[in-house]
Amino acid sequence: MNLQRLRYFVAVAEELHFGRAADRLNMSQPPLSQQIRLLEQELDTALFDRSTRRVGLTDAGAFLYPEAVRLLASADGVDRLMDQHRHGRAGTLRVGFVDSAAYEVMPRALSEYRRRWPQVDYELHTMSSDEQVSGLREGRIDVGIGRAASDAAHVEATLVMHEPLLVAVAASHRLATAAQASLSDLAGEPLVGFDRRVSPSLHSVLAGMLGAAGVAYDPIIEATEYATILGFVAAGEGTAVVPSSVQTFRPPELHYAALTDRAASVPLLLLTRTGERPPLVAQALEVIVDLYAATSAN
Repeated sequence: MNLQRLRYFVAVAEELHFGRAADRLNMSQPPLSQQIRLLEQELDTALFDRSTRRVGLTDAGAFLYPEAVRLLASADGVDRLMDQHRHGRAGTLRVGFVDSAAYEVMPRALSEYRRRWPQVDYELHTMSSDEQVSGLREGRIDVGIGRAASDAAHVEATLVMHEPLLVAVAASHRLATAAQASLSDLAGEPLVGFDRRVSPSLHSVLAGMLGAAGVAYDPIIEATEYATILGFVAAGEGTAVVPSSVQTFRPPELHYAALTDRAASVPLLLLTRTGERPPLVAQALEVIVDLYAATSAN
């Protein structure tokens, strides 16, 4: 079925006059009459009664008219939807993000994205940085918010910020009254950390950082969520080195101390597939850059 011929049919059906319909369609009358005849041949039925001076709809034409209007409205809706998708005004953005980003970065970024592009939908997945790299390569997510990521071929990383690290201790710990601490203060401490099997890159970064301060990083307890890690710390099971954004989680049994070491920070990265960025992904980068004045780190 030729949609353009349906448009011609609807115009004539509403005007009941070929000349006025042609003017409405910005075309001359002979081509319009020809297109209507072709439509009638295609449908093997007469749509207009041309036996009098006044053009009228046949029973078949009257039957077709509301269906033609509905079909054209549906087609126009698809066209508008696809145009919105092409320009990043509609669609679904699939985002993977590290657990620590859920405390501050994700709510802030998502709120701003929704303010700018309210018709975009989202799929949100908590994933380690390494899982995000795999998710990007396999097309399961469109953008990631992560930390260090090893083996990141075909993935681009844009630096959001260097996030300071804190040490989290129980209220009964010797550092519980300290406003600041150093990495070397953790020597000999039982540590609680993020699961090295899920996020080997983060484990490697922390091991290198603490190792340079003379501290062996080999957590006795590992978990995949910071709420769990901090719960163990609050229960007195060990200490943890955590990104500063998680300190919004403040049970009374938990204390945070700022780390004074210059190296005590971890990057927060926006991860995307290498190559041309579709509009929804480009907009995510725009939001992050505007919020955090990021610099590029590839």
